[in-house]
Amino acid sequence: MKSVFKPVITKIAIGTIALAPMAACSTGDDASGLGYQGNKSDKGDTPRHDLPDTPGNNNVAKIDKSAKPMEMPDTIWPKNYKLWFRPDAALKTFTGRADVEIDVLEPVSAITVAARNLNFAKGRTTLRALPDASKVISLIPTPQTQGDFVQLRLSDGQIGPGKYQLHMEWDGKIQFSDAEYCPPDEVARNPLCSAATGIFKVGLSSPDGVTSDAIVTQGETNYARQWFPGWDEPAFRLTFEVTAEVPGAWKAVSNGAPNTPIPLPDGYQQVSFEKTPAMPTYLLFFGGGKFDTLEDNFTNPLDGSQVHLRWFTPPGHSTWANFAMQWTKESMDFYYKYTGIPQPFTKFDTITANDSYNNKPNTGFGGMENWGAIFEFANAVLTKPGDRPSPYAVYVVTHEIAHQWFGDLVTPDWWDDVWLNESFATWLGFRTVIEFHPEYMTFTDYANNKVGVFSADVRSTAVPVQRNLSDAGSFGFINPGIFVYTKGNYILQMLENYLGAEGMKKGLQIYLKNYGFGNATPARLWSSLEQGSGKKVADIGDSFIRQTGMPLVTIDAQCAGNKTYVSVKQEAFPNQNAYPASKWNIPLTLAYGNALQESKTIELSANAKQIELPGCTAVIANPTGLDYYVTNYSGPSWSALLAKVQAVANNKPLLSNIVNDASRLFNAGLISQAQFDQIKAVINLPAAPALSAESSMLTHSLHYQGDLMLRENASR
Repeated sequence: MKSVFKPVITKIAIGTIALAPMAACSTGDDASGLGYQGNKSDKGDTPRHDLPDTPGNNNVAKIDKSAKPMEMPDTIWPKNYKLWFRPDAALKTFTGRADVEIDVLEPVSAITVAARNLNFAKGRTTLRALPDASKVISLIPTPQTQGDFVQLRLSDGQIGPGKYQLHMEWDGKIQFSDAEYCPPDEVARNPLCSAATGIFKVGLSSPDGVTSDAIVTQGETNYARQWFPGWDEPAFRLTFEVTAEVPGAWKAVSNGAPNTPIPLPDGYQQVSFEKTPAMPTYLLFFGGGKFDTLEDNFTNPLDGSQVHLRWFTPPGHSTWANFAMQWTKESMDFYYKYTGIPQPFTKFDTITANDSYNNKPNTGFGGMENWGAIFEFANAVLTKPGDRPSPYAVYVVTHEIAHQWFGDLVTPDWWDDVWLNESFATWLGFRTVIEFHPEYMTFTDYANNKVGVFSADVRSTAVPVQRNLSDAGSFGFINPGIFVYTKGNYILQMLENYLGAEGMKKGLQIYLKNYGFGNATPARLWSSLEQGSGKKVADIGDSFIRQTGMPLVTIDAQCAGNKTYVSVKQEAFPNQNAYPASKWNIPLTLAYGNALQESKTIELSANAKQIELPGCTAVIANPTGLDYYVTNYSGPSWSALLAKVQAVANNKPLLSNIVNDASRLFNAGLISQAQFDQIKAVINLPAAPALSAESSMLTHSLHYQGDLMLRENASR
């Protein structure tokens, strides 16, 4: 179907790059039940354990890619988790069991696991020392009064250091009704309480209205503990082997490649899956139901190997995934080439459910990036044959695929750093939409999208991109999501403008290679970007992710002799922030010269600085229009700038950004009505340039996703 607006791809020739589209108490012992509960500042880069033996994890140059647990003890580390479960016929409850290989690093009196609303089977929790495994040690599950933790205790004595097999059996509830799952005390704890956590039931609908029940899982942030007891925080990476018994008419899917199902005498079937790469618990997925499938293959551009692609859809909807399948292949091709790193799977699945029970308004998330098994709601991503894909469908598919590298391959150390997942997936999601589907979004739209972020960032409700969370901070970490998703995305774009596209790309490749199958921190990201670009990044990045609000940069350019002396001042843009910032380390780019084609970039770390430029020239800051600050000018500098507007007439993102900044300055009383009117008249754009209709729809859906998403949530 023809686009409703004329697509515009603007190559920004001035500034640091050419913005052409490019191809998430004390340590004590285990008996405490809580272990390490440090503050953010306590987290260090000291190795805590040996990482699992997984492809790509060879600890080159002894790079530490581990993380220190925040809630759970660091005296026990899981290595491999063999999980079995079976739902009952009514899909109300399930039973589960596990055999977990663990390393005990020092003597402990109990093994602590995370578990919520799970009932341990009496007498069925045991421990066997490896490799002999002949002696069985009984453990007593003992729920703790604080947090979702259960101690598996000895009757006396301690468990000595060594390797063990931990066996557990339990039963739990399949979530469905929001009213049932969210009693008043739970709502008080978590206002966005959702039924779509742990294992939950959805109703699949065919085009002719035939419905059937299915189950899917949701683990982020700390919901995997409602499905199985374990080490439910991102510092722990382990492999999983999943087996389930489900109705014989179902198709089942998980992170690993499927083995051949085995029919059972009672009409059920046993389904099992290959061992996963080492990954955090929250990314484990299982789905089962009467799905249809659309299948294809993706050719890895790095080595020519084939990856089998499947889209699981509600019955009768497989052809509705045609666009999504093609877009999956385009997105994967982009990410493989950009990162230089293949995914560690021979198959790649996306699972969709249209939920005839209409639970989606209660789910709190739009999609989930389970590694190798993405989950989406069908009405958001599937397109009826003959119809045009929705803006959100175009965006969310590539957003979740970006997470396979940013979040899955490399996982944040803790949820206050979830922006390392979500900001990257948003930034890359926008970038791929602009490149491959400019009918939905252009760089001009991208520049205009900052308007809503700036408005949110000056309010009293603004929070930093990197939240300061306590040990219980995994609840509500994403709210309001506009900062974790969208502001963080613009900070990344500003860094690319500063480092250059190749410097940014090289730095991110170093980051993914060094910390693949491990954990990330901002410091690890900054260091990688510095290695890749040769420029300082840490002070710039930290000053923007740790503070609320945005800088106001004021410029006064004066000519003397044959030089231009530019006085630059920074301060906080007027705001209602609860804890306002006063100074940033700003990567400031100035465009100058007869045609404004020359540029100079500095790091503005002081409140004021003078810069010397050759010739007598007008000066424009933020020539890409995408950096995260507001710019004002002295009266003469505004006049000189406006006199040169024709030189940048084709740079629509820049012109839109100037008008947007002027509107914000006028509303804050920082420029006069006459100045504002002059700027509008010369640039000849509306005071607040409207987004294209579809980009506006996309932006609205993303802000809804970010602000209402609990998921702890994200569209992955």
